[in-house]
Amino acid sequence: MEGGNMNMAEAKASHKEAERRRRNRINGHIATLKSILPNTIKTDKASLLGEAVRRVKELNKAAQELSSSSSSSSSNEELDLFPSETDELKLFPCDDPGLVKATLCCEDRPEILMDLVQALKSVEAKVVRAEMSTVGGRTVSVLWIRLGVHNQTEVGLAMLRRALKLVIDKSTMFPDQSNF
Repeated sequence: MEGGNMNMAEAKASHKEAERRRRNRINGHIATLKSILPNTIKTDKASLLGEAVRRVKELNKAAQELSSSSSSSSSNEELDLFPSETDELKLFPCDDPGLVKATLCCEDRPEILMDLVQALKSVEAKVVRAEMSTVGGRTVSVLWIRLGVHNQTEVGLAMLRRALKLVIDKSTMFPDQSNF
């Protein structure tokens, strides 16, 4: 029975250590909230969390207003860099032959840039200009892509669309994989 008591003591110690780490993480995040929330008068945890919720709702409302204004004034390119709530891919041929403007919107993930690079290499295309932004776990990438000489056809455009669509769909199809 002494071995059972030892395992019980080890389990208690392990649990105690895990709880200490959890409290430290929570306190670290609370400290971060204190530093980034404007005008925090009360500093207890419940008040800080309440203020954070209020501020997130306020920011979401502002984001929705910006998003709705971008759909009514699509000529404003700055608003193209605001991620939408839905996954989407848009391709627009440019006046310059072989140049395509691609707008991708999807969930943000650490490997998205590597996936974009691999997708473009797979269709022999190169980015000549890129604008990207991430808000609330969503990312939008506006890319001006130069297609290879052999891919400046409808087939090449379809291949580009397919490759970029795989990048967008990857987060929902293979959330734990990072290889293209």
